[in-house]
Amino acid sequence: MSKRKIVAFIITILLLCLIFYKINWSELIQTFKSFNFKNIWLIVPLYILTLYIRGIRWKALLLNDSKYSSIHLGQVFTVGSMLNIFLPARAGDVYRAYYLGSVKGEKKMKVFGSIILERTLDGISVFFMLLAAILLYCKQQWILHIAYGIGALFIGSLILFYLIFKFNKIDFICEKLSCIAQKLPKKFVNSAVSAIDKLCNYTKSFMEGFVVLDYPKYWWIACFTSIVVWGIEAYVAFLIVDSFGLGLGFSAGLFVLSLISFSTMIPSTSVFLGPYQVAYIMALGIFGVEKSTALAVSTVHQTLLMIILTVIGGYYLLKFNISMKDIENSELS
Repeated sequence: MSKRKIVAFIITILLLCLIFYKINWSELIQTFKSFNFKNIWLIVPLYILTLYIRGIRWKALLLNDSKYSSIHLGQVFTVGSMLNIFLPARAGDVYRAYYLGSVKGEKKMKVFGSIILERTLDGISVFFMLLAAILLYCKQQWILHIAYGIGALFIGSLILFYLIFKFNKIDFICEKLSCIAQKLPKKFVNSAVSAIDKLCNYTKSFMEGFVVLDYPKYWWIACFTSIVVWGIEAYVAFLIVDSFGLGLGFSAGLFVLSLISFSTMIPSTSVFLGPYQVAYIMALGIFGVEKSTALAVSTVHQTLLMIILTVIGGYYLLKFNISMKDIENSELS
């Protein structure tokens, strides 16, 4: 077992111990029983809709290239999201880059760059959503500090990527590194120079995924569709919480979606077990909801979305006919 998996396993165990410490089992069971299926007819199609809107956004990030179809990109995104649930280290994002690069003859690192930009845009969108929820509904300092930290991370990352792309000093840096490598003992020179050249090529291909930053029209389309996607997902979260008759407003959906979205950044085992539940408990705790109740709501929410992604993503994974072995053997992996 790798160190990463060991760390993820330990974090998961610690969080589960925290979650189930002094849990009220009767309240947990009663909350499950109180779930009303009346909103399912709206929850499922709305969530599926966001998957295809993400395809529209991804196409905008790829400069609306005619060789890409928004529907197909939405399908690829869905498969990647499903794999991210069950596999560690965001393997689903690697799958997306590998598959799209293979079927479209595109540089895989360029596609991966567009995915990283997409994730950065997600983080910024959710940050502003969380910040709005805090300022409008709840000004507790602890969650405000979390929001500022997350905002600094994602906005700072976007600024950094933009500066790297705009000033394009990759070749200059690689030349300097090659000069340093030339001064190494002879037996290391060739391998060091080769590694630097390969790294340089990968980095330049990766930064090609950020070309959209030079095209305001497509960048604003990507920003707008991000707002639409996260707005719908916040409403879906609200509908799920509302199905338990807790009497909470739309603000509960904003807090729930924001915290569970950022919880996926925490290392954990498959299905984000541990961080997801803790984030949910923290979000509903703002409204005075007991831990047992919040745990039941989070379980239903997570299970429902997992079923949707597994059914649709599994279908497209079989349709695309690319195995995880292919991905593991790819250059990108």
